[in-house]
Amino acid sequence: MQNTPTKSKKNGKKAEQAETGPQHVPSAVRAQLAMLHFTDSALPTGGFSHSYGMETYLQRDDVHDPETFATWLRAYLRQAAYNDGLICRYAAEVGAQVKTKDIDEDTAYARLAELDQLAHVSLVPRQVRDANSSMGTRMAKIGPVAVPESPILQRYCKDVREGELHGSPAIVHGLALGVLGLDIVEAVRSYLMQLTVSLTQNGIRGIPIGQDAGQRVLSAMYPVINRTAEKIQTLGMIDLGMSSPGLEIAQIQHETHRSRMFMS
Repeated sequence: MQNTPTKSKKNGKKAEQAETGPQHVPSAVRAQLAMLHFTDSALPTGGFSHSYGMETYLQRDDVHDPETFATWLRAYLRQAAYNDGLICRYAAEVGAQVKTKDIDEDTAYARLAELDQLAHVSLVPRQVRDANSSMGTRMAKIGPVAVPESPILQRYCKDVREGELHGSPAIVHGLALGVLGLDIVEAVRSYLMQLTVSLTQNGIRGIPIGQDAGQRVLSAMYPVINRTAEKIQTLGMIDLGMSSPGLEIAQIQHETHRSRMFMS
């Protein structure tokens, strides 16, 4: 009788260990948890090093307080509809089609490889292109951990890590949530939220503005995120790569700055 509690604890521990891992969570909950995972402010790894041209505006003093930062961030998110946001949507659609078995893995992979190439060549500024590949490679290490049972995600991420593909954080984000069955608009919205959180943290450090001010800016972006996510659903492949000339020029000019806080 004295051994019963010990055996019970051991059995409970074994059962708990057997259920360790994301695949042991109900599918509806799983998709939501993965979405929250991917919107963590620490992701994509290395995002804290990139301002995506904001630093050029800082040096011009065009961005210098919460209000001017909010103006810049709003413009950045709107143009993201034609780049990362649209890439994320297409990747999520591929993932959803794999989940419903509307396409086979080879067809899905071919589409992802084409999307990966388009995501790379549509970015004109070298620093931004390099940043996208670098963070895409880091996300290719995280995606399979969050969704270990998806062969297509494993295959794409493996080829990114091995240098066969360029890598794009938007593809990993969209594909992972798509294969989990998350609504396409929600997947895109969560990617835009993650992007907004990352850029806000960089604005807090770079301008600098206080944490409270940063959170107010972040909250003010909710309507922009929602409208942009809805706009993305109306776009086609012909729209991919459109950008704001002013932002793109600022990103290119960043390469020649004598002193820099950020890598892009």
